[in-house]
Amino acid sequence: MSSPVFRLFLAAHLLTAPAAALRAQQSDPTPRVAPPEGAPAPRVHPRVPAGDIDSLILEHMRVRHVPGIAACIVKQGRIAWEGYYGLADIPRNLPVTPANSFMLASISKTVTGTALMRLWEQGRFGLDDSVDGYLPFRVRNPRHPAVPITFRQLMCHVSSINDNWSMMPYFPGDTPLQLGWYLREYLTPGGSYYGSSNYLSVAPGRQAVYCNVAVALCGYLVETISGMPFDRYCRDSLFVPLEMTNTAWFLRDLDTTLVARPYTWTGSGYTDQGLFGYTDWPAGALRTTARSFGRFLLSHMGWGTWNGVRVLDSSTVALIRTPQFPAVNAGWGLIWYSASIGGRIFWGHGGADYGVNTLMYIEEGGRYGALALANSNPATLSAVIGPLLAMAETLTVGVREQAERLPDGPWLEQNFPNPFNPSTTIRFALPRPAPVSLVFHNVLGEVVARIDRGVEEAGWHEFRFDAAGLASGVYLYTLRAGGAVQTKSMLLVR
Repeated sequence: MSSPVFRLFLAAHLLTAPAAALRAQQSDPTPRVAPPEGAPAPRVHPRVPAGDIDSLILEHMRVRHVPGIAACIVKQGRIAWEGYYGLADIPRNLPVTPANSFMLASISKTVTGTALMRLWEQGRFGLDDSVDGYLPFRVRNPRHPAVPITFRQLMCHVSSINDNWSMMPYFPGDTPLQLGWYLREYLTPGGSYYGSSNYLSVAPGRQAVYCNVAVALCGYLVETISGMPFDRYCRDSLFVPLEMTNTAWFLRDLDTTLVARPYTWTGSGYTDQGLFGYTDWPAGALRTTARSFGRFLLSHMGWGTWNGVRVLDSSTVALIRTPQFPAVNAGWGLIWYSASIGGRIFWGHGGADYGVNTLMYIEEGGRYGALALANSNPATLSAVIGPLLAMAETLTVGVREQAERLPDGPWLEQNFPNPFNPSTTIRFALPRPAPVSLVFHNVLGEVVARIDRGVEEAGWHEFRFDAAGLASGVYLYTLRAGGAVQTKSMLLVR
């Protein structure tokens, strides 16, 4: 397929079954995946006052039968706003609080990707290396045994590894299977969890099909390369430095009385899906609080740094937010994907599982972001995240707040609005003073405009580009600053 798939609605006859038994009943359940291109996009509401967001979220919960939601806005290096609504545990009548951990489902993948990219920064592997050289077993598509599978392919869902749901069991509580053993048995022909549909018919790099097992393999590669269990590596290198409390991959490491219970609506009441785990857990089983995951988002918004703690280099964050296979999986970076919301570009991820729905986005330039976690599926959080992002854009954090963090190198944002007619705003950042020029081309490579701005100071800059006299169509604009060159595209619609 050419776009990620996210099935928010599970078959009605499955919603009352315990989660641990569901996979055996379904030929294609597809939880823990990302929103589809054709799904309703988050809507940006113009200027949502902070006082109105409560009523908006509560009304959405009533209509969609969502027991509980935890949400927060991140901006200028801190949690700028947070809200907690409804119940984390219906029978015990326990409200959602900042202490409640929610299962993240596929948003977990962004943590797995961050852990792996820390090792890449250290030179421990190359993105285009075959993963075979880093594993105690061979991973090749048996239909294309001569074609290696690379790290980059795993992180962009083009590896040709496929989710065979009949071989990906759920368990009450944590999975009893070791990650490495399970993946060997899944990926090796003849293995205990091997089936004919574990790989696609196409060669690696040729087709995009969203794959949980591929990201689980990324988690195991963190183990084999670092020499540490994946969960412990995340704890030591991410959770502790970022002060992510009540955060763990396994239920055994959490106070389960604080874990939000996952529910599905049957039409007349709620069914508790239980606290469950599964074999490909690095792809979706992380549980954390809204506040803790907000700090993780802040580290990405801060170009790898939060509160003086650097978890990634800024150039790595920029690479994560760069499409890697534009001809095959447009809009996907390394685990993260981009979305146009109200004409602005955001990077983020969504997630869904039995009784779980999550969604988060950060603005491309790292100015603000929002996340929402729900203990229900479908919760249709796209209707919540749009108003949160609109509120985030105009939210005043405080005069003593730190200034926007600058990337380590020149950074060009997507123009806004886009598409546009006849003018649009272009914003860019400089970490240090540099001579700046912007060159505009049509798709034939012909220069249609050039703007020399001279030496600009360090900081964020923006200007208005007027396309008067230009015909409708796609145009490229290139920032040249201090030897750095970045190009993006924009669409003029008359």
